[in-house]
Amino acid sequence: MTQFFNFDISLTTIILLSTLAICILFLLIFYRKSISCVAKHQKQCNNAENLPTGYSSDDFYHSDSGFDLSPSTLPSASVIVYCNDDATNLAQLLPQILEQDYPAPFEVIVVNDGSVESTSDVVNQLEMTYHNLYLTYTPDRSRSLSRKKLALTLGIKAARHEVIVTVNANSRINSPQWLSLITRNFDEQTDVVIGYATPSPDSDTIKGYRRRAFDRIAEATVYLSAAINHSPYRGFSYNLAYRRQCFFDNKGFSRSLNLHFGEDDVFINEITTQKNTKVELSNDSIVECHFYDPIESHKILKRRYSYTSKYLRKGYRTLFAFYSILLWIWLLLSISTIFISLPNLFPATIVAILGLILWLPIIYTWRGAAQALKSRLLRLTIPWFIMTRPFYNAIYKLNSKRNYRRNHTWIKK
Repeated sequence: MTQFFNFDISLTTIILLSTLAICILFLLIFYRKSISCVAKHQKQCNNAENLPTGYSSDDFYHSDSGFDLSPSTLPSASVIVYCNDDATNLAQLLPQILEQDYPAPFEVIVVNDGSVESTSDVVNQLEMTYHNLYLTYTPDRSRSLSRKKLALTLGIKAARHEVIVTVNANSRINSPQWLSLITRNFDEQTDVVIGYATPSPDSDTIKGYRRRAFDRIAEATVYLSAAINHSPYRGFSYNLAYRRQCFFDNKGFSRSLNLHFGEDDVFINEITTQKNTKVELSNDSIVECHFYDPIESHKILKRRYSYTSKYLRKGYRTLFAFYSILLWIWLLLSISTIFISLPNLFPATIVAILGLILWLPIIYTWRGAAQALKSRLLRLTIPWFIMTRPFYNAIYKLNSKRNYRRNHTWIKK
């Protein structure tokens, strides 16, 4: 028995176990902190006592449905809805926006990509009831450029109010407080508010759905935690707000006209600073996305962001890459410790205990982030997805480079 469970271990084993413990301690302190800030920030956003900078409690009253703000605290807003031949979803979305409990002036501008008649019919019917609803469109002949960037530019130029809020036609807004919650963050210093949009967990039940769910929350956790900690570099155009003047000061999307994409990452990377950006993650501010093909939509978005990532600031992405390296170092140290100690199982027992000390808090923290972002709650698959995600990302990175022609407006597909 003493041969297989001997408390007398070698100096090499002691060094490996000590290094392993230090690695685990670092991950538990800093890695968990980077993940948990998303859930913590959401709690702050949901807290009625957490008022935006420059506001007093007299500006707010709290009800069961959330915050209501007086007109004096809210900016006038223009909601730009991008629609690409999606009249069915648009017909459900528009009443959800037009019926917002928003005491300040606001308008809704639908940009019809390609002048699809079914989209025009939906808007024309609602215009008879809602006089703050407008329609514009992008010409079909506009091909050698980014269709969505052109659509957003036309919508923003048509807008009359100081704050622009962007959504897509396939979005769902489940609270009449959504617009108030997004725009409550604007003050004298704030030019950009980053919201969050997520597919409904029940909308994707096809093979691989757990991997896709974790990949979405992992990607979101990186850019949201960066913005929360004053290093913003990306948003998501399904739920994003910025000042109209900020758009024109930056000359719109002029710096990325060679790219089909980048309206919510390259552009945000250009206009955000450490002081001019806030994040809104309250429950009622999160938008749902409805994709007809969840697998293909995930692949498309993944390829787009994989390609445009090289134009973005690397700070927080580098930090999370470092955490991934540390996790692999933990794995290699664990295997090495067990291997050189055989047949003595005492070091292997310590390695197993240290592994539980590492992974149980990490799984719990990731579940908290998933819950905050209204994603599918995962358990034992989380360690596997974390460890293999660098390879998963590398596949999409290579794929996006192979499809170089699809990413640039000046190359015919």
